Amino acid sequence: MSHIEPSLFLRWRWETGHWPGLGIVRAYEYRNGISALDDDAGPYRLRHGEDAVWPPAGRAYGGPAESEKQRKAAARGRAVVRLIVPVTLLLVLLGATYLYADALLPRPVPIRDAGLAISDLVLPGAWYCIHLTNRRYGPGYAFAQLVAALVIGLGVILVNPGNIDQWVVTMPAITSRAVLSFGAALLAANFVGITFFYAARGPRWWTAPLVAWFTASLVFSAIYYPAAFAGVDERWTDSAVVHFVVFFAMSVLLLMPYWLLRPAMRPINGMNGF
Repeated sequence: MSHIEPSLFLRWRWETGHWPGLGIVRAYEYRNGISALDDDAGPYRLRHGEDAVWPPAGRAYGGPAESEKQRKAAARGRAVVRLIVPVTLLLVLLGATYLYADALLPRPVPIRDAGLAISDLVLPGAWYCIHLTNRRYGPGYAFAQLVAALVIGLGVILVNPGNIDQWVVTMPAITSRAVLSFGAALLAANFVGITFFYAARGPRWWTAPLVAWFTASLVFSAIYYPAAFAGVDERWTDSAVVHFVVFFAMSVLLLMPYWLLRPAMRPINGMNGF
């Protein structure tokens, strides 16, 4: 029977560290003449090289760590869930804009030939919805909301299923050129508006939405009316100017509900805090 040394003793070794006057203290546990670092027994030994890496690559507190694919899949799932309500709301507003495109408003004398419709009062509400998403989740989510709503909405309009009359009583008389021009103008205008909104965030709460609404209204009017009516309507320039003024005026009025919803739509990532 081999000689058994004391069941437990510690050997302390002092090594000079990287900083002057400091060092590293290492303790080795010996049992029966065998170091605990070499023994297979014991729950606290370093069994593998990755055990010395922190954070552990293959495990974590409470269970195994998520893989990179799992983390990406979880992030995509959260993004989809967050966008369900914003995309649905934007689809409703864009649908109302389309359905009321030829429901003309009473025409005052100064803007007799402007062709203002109910849809012109609804459209700034769609931009308002996008700005709230931008405030809450950031520009990436806002642009994803815009693209998703446009793809779904334009797909339904262009496909024009045979039973659409069962759930839409009257379809507006709008040409395919006007529909495609509207989609392109809306995409460009709100891409610029989303970018300006994020850049203008600051201590004054009204700066970002007001700048974004102004740029979106300007870009939309500058793209949509010549693309949809140039060569057909000789007075499309007057219509573009009038619609820009109406869009921006409606946006100023929407600053009040935007201010009221700010506490409920706080930025989740503290993006500029405003």
